Parts: sequence; structure tokens; C-alpha cells
Amino acid sequence: MLFRSADSLSVCTVDTGNEESIIICGAPNVDAGQTVIVAQFGAIIPNGGFSIGKRKLRGIESNGMICSKHELQLGEDDGGIWVLPNDTPIGLPLADALGMDDIYLEIGITPNRADCLSHMGLAREIACFEDNIKDFMIPGLAESEAVYATHRAEGNPTVTIQDSDLCHRYAGLKVDGINNGESPDWLKRRLESIGLRPKNIVVDASNYVMFETGQPLHTFDANLIAGNSIIVKRSSDNQLYETLDGKTRTLNGNVLLICDAEKPIAIAGVMGGKNSEITEQTTSVFIESAYFQPSSIRKTAKMLGISSDAAYRFERGVDRKSTRLNSSHTVISYA
Repeated sequence: MLFRSADSLSVCTVDTGNEESIIICGAPNVDAGQTVIVAQFGAIIPNGGFSIGKRKLRGIESNGMICSKHELQLGEDDGGIWVLPNDTPIGLPLADALGMDDIYLEIGITPNRADCLSHMGLAREIACFEDNIKDFMIPGLAESEAVYATHRAEGNPTVTIQDSDLCHRYAGLKVDGINNGESPDWLKRRLESIGLRPKNIVVDASNYVMFETGQPLHTFDANLIAGNSIIVKRSSDNQLYETLDGKTRTLNGNVLLICDAEKPIAIAGVMGGKNSEITEQTTSVFIESAYFQPSSIRKTAKMLGISSDAAYRFERGVDRKSTRLNSSHTVISYA
């Protein structure tokens, strides 16, 4: 049951599965008959960290809160409260309804343990601690080759490393026939569980692999790579470049760039560029997997004031061998 007051507050009678409660809601999209998410007395709202108590508004006692995605830190608001499918069981805990009833561990990693900045790295550490390393398995290069065998594109870009002191290894894979769009729910939930906001299937997949293996990947729109060529080299002093966040940055002569035949397309190991960004129109991607000199990435990230998950790993050092595993070494150049 729903009653709207003159000041746009709605007095809702909500069935929580065990009882009916009166909840006052100010969202514009609240309506009778909806299946919604209710925070009851004592619940802690993630966005803000406040506890739900009983409150009186306009002389009416409100016994809870009808929640939005933003308030639950599970996405952005879509016009107000989060309305669930009508067939969602009433009274079901939210974690069960969303398939998020897993156990999450938050682990602090010291700067000297870059090998533990991934699920595989932590699994390996636990296997050692439990004296069970013989049962620890990492998917090998042969399996990687088999997965990508049917997806390789003709005409992979050529790779030239001009400044090998800053880039020790560069590998890549071009994939055609991409139908970019929203990621499936299971992938979005996994990324959200580790604090990442889903963007699209291409970017989400590369982030998923990075957190799984510890190897940062970067994806370029392959159709925007001029001359079908990748050149890894230093920038020039006072060179201007627009990064993915829309900011134009001034570079010095020690910043390592990923370039094509005509222009820079990314700041190596730190952030990609607007001129090679993955969009909904992307149909072909080039996947980069590289090893950059950690001190170079650290200095660049600090100078530019950029904190990215990729830079966080590169500046601490990644496994050089993982570049082959994660790119299937279709294109590879060694310094």
C-alpha cells in the first residue's frame, strides 16, 4: 500500500515476509506492488555507515529504509530505489537474492609482496604455508594457446621496443569479431566484490584477469592503431597527452609511452589514452601484456598524480613470465 504526501514523501506499507512495516520513502520511483530492498531496524547502510533506527516524519513513525543501489554501494542509482524482479521471493536476504552470499577476505599486502597481489599469488602462498604446493596448479601456456587458437586475428601489429631499459618484455594479441557491451551478471558481481565498477565486457575481462593472475592487461581499439604498429619509447619534454580520464597531462622526457606509427596511444603501465579507448563501437581489440621497469612506473605515476590498479602492480614488479601466459604470445618482443 502506498500513500503520497504533499511534500513528495511516500508512506509505504511494506511486507517484509514476517510482518508489515510502515516505511516513509522520498524516492520518485517508489510505487505500489514493487519488490524492493528494505533495510530494517539495526541494519548498517554501506554508503555512509549509518545505522537504521525508527524515526518520525510528519508525525508518522518510519520503521526502515527502502534502498537504492548507490546506498548499498552496488551500483549507480537508476531514478531512485532499486526495484527487483517481481518474482523475487519476499523476505529473502539480499545476499541470497543476488547470489552474493560468499565470504570475502580483505587482505593487506606489504610493498615487498607483489607476488600476492592476485588470487593465484595468494593461493600459491597458502599452498606453501600449508605445505601443499604440489597440488597448486596454474593454467599453463599450452592451455592458453588452445583457448585463443580460434580467436586470433590476421595481421597482428608489429612491436618495436626503442627504450629497452624501461620495457623489458612486450607481448600482445589482436582479437577480431568483438561485440562489446555489458558484462554478464556473474562477472559484474565478482568485480564489484573486489571494489571495481563494471564498465564493459572487454575492460571487465582484462580487469578480471589482472586480479586473477597479477598481470595487468591493457586493451586498445585495434582499429585506432595507426600503421598496425606498436612502438614503445620515451616521450619528449613538455609533450601533452590526453588520458582516459579526460585530462591533458604534461609529460617529461622520462615517461614511457606506447605509440602507434603516428601518435602515443597510452602512458605505459599507468593509464591508456582517449584516442585508443574501448567503446561500444569497438569490434577489434589489441591486448597488451608487458613488463615495465618498476622504478619508471613509480616515478611516472607519482609525477602525474595517477593511482591505477595497473601502476600499483607494475611499480612493485610483476612476473616477467606471466606476459606470455596472459597474451598467448601471438606478438612478442624481448629487450
